[in-house]
Amino acid sequence: MENNSSNRPKNKLTFNQILAFVAYLGIGFIAIALILTLIFENNISLSNVFRTIGEVIAYLISIFLAFFWVKTHPHKAWLICYVIFVVTIVVLYILTVI
Repeated sequence: MENNSSNRPKNKLTFNQILAFVAYLGIGFIAIALILTLIFENNISLSNVFRTIGEVIAYLISIFLAFFWVKTHPHKAWLICYVIFVVTIVVLYILTVI
């Protein structure tokens, strides 16, 4: 059996790579949004429960997909930014919810 990935040019992006890169950018924007929320001290009320659940799901999916994008791009700068984004999201999200 032949490996089909050897026939594909290295510069050609697949749908999964594009989706993973968008998720990588998404976690960066989420981290920034959480920083701004913390700065403006947004109050969480009961009506925001559904929004919060949706955000958590979106964050987890974005973090998960972004991990695979970073895994396919071995440059250390991508990994460092990814770790910073994820830690920022987790810490600031916990601080804004509590």
